[in-house]
Amino acid sequence: MILIVRRLLAWGVALSLLLPLVLILVLSLGGLLTGVGDDVGGTICLRTSLGIGVIWASAVVVTAVTGGLLALETGTDQAVNKSNRADASRDQAKGLS
Repeated sequence: MILIVRRLLAWGVALSLLLPLVLILVLSLGGLLTGVGDDVGGTICLRTSLGIGVIWASAVVVTAVTGGLLALETGTDQAVNKSNRADASRDQAKGLS
């Protein structure tokens, strides 16, 4: 499970960083096409950029949720390990081991 969460986090971070660049390029192309007089091409670029923006927002949310899951999973493992070490040292002090 942790491998899937880490892979999802890596993809989320990559998309969160790259999609704004793609969004800027598509919006710039749409402005250029509209300025040249190609209104249909400009409209297509604007609608495409809307879809890219939605995907980017989703990637940011997925990254935040995945980071939280990973932090909770790691924190739980550390708490269990700390508890096990405390039990082992207490047993050792009592001479049970």
